[in-house]
Amino acid sequence: MKTLVILFLGSITVLLLNFNACAPIRKSKSDTTHTLNFGSYERSYIVHLPPAAKIQQPIPLLFHIHGGGGTAKGTPGLTFGRFNELADRDGFIVVYPNAIAKNWNDGRSLEGVKAWKENIDDVGFITAILDELKQKYPIDTSRIFTTGMSNGGFMSSRLLCDRADIFRGGAILTASLSSDYIPKCTPENPVAVMVMNGTDDPLVPYDGGQIKVFRKTRGEIVSTDEIMDFWKEKNGCLLKKDTVELPDKDADGTTVSIEEYTNCEDQGALVLYRINGGGHTWPGGKQYLGERLIGKTNRDIVACDVIWDFFMTLPPKK
Repeated sequence: MKTLVILFLGSITVLLLNFNACAPIRKSKSDTTHTLNFGSYERSYIVHLPPAAKIQQPIPLLFHIHGGGGTAKGTPGLTFGRFNELADRDGFIVVYPNAIAKNWNDGRSLEGVKAWKENIDDVGFITAILDELKQKYPIDTSRIFTTGMSNGGFMSSRLLCDRADIFRGGAILTASLSSDYIPKCTPENPVAVMVMNGTDDPLVPYDGGQIKVFRKTRGEIVSTDEIMDFWKEKNGCLLKKDTVELPDKDADGTTVSIEEYTNCEDQGALVLYRINGGGHTWPGGKQYLGERLIGKTNRDIVACDVIWDFFMTLPPKK
């Protein structure tokens, strides 16, 4: 019986870390899988292209980075394929890269994860994808963005730290930065940052501390308030607007508060979407596991739309 319990908990842990556990959105003809030899590994990624007529001029690019245990193929399913719909409507490319052993080297230091143990160069891999795509498509290098949830959110944060020279901005969901890595985060220029975290996230604590999956720790992180203070300083933001409380359109047990900073240095931008009562979930996305395990999903906003609207209001990168 003890063995069965262990196996059961292990299976649930895998599901809990696999934020793509739901059935993936059907792959369209505009989605293509590519391989790239980088480091000592053959890496892969999926590209979603908008209609051909919208690729005749410089086109923005968005990296959507999967969570721990997830895959590029499963990532669109978490959002009901919304980024792909927006890409077709507005004309941008979405890239879904695959991690080594389904985990990104996002700056945390734990022996139990291959990417961290071997110090896999995931920043270099994503940069190499961009270099490859620039050879095929007219990428607008002034509008390159990243987003992701959980491990994908932490990885997006690291990309903003390490390659602010490339990325115009990023949207970080259910994530911040690890206590180990934040002293190493030295972006060479201001960037646009959106943070979207749930106050009742049972895995990645809003107030910082140890990430926990059942009794297993996954590294210590700084709080959401600390990460906002960090980017406020890096972006030279001087003022904070009055908090905006969005209408509670859906009786899902959550609400949304927006805290935006202004008077930032050139190219800098910063905004927090605090999901009051929200869990380890993508607002407007799938409730991929029960509330007892991951908390509540907010339905007042559709995160993909909010993120893309934020990116599109930014002036091009200089």
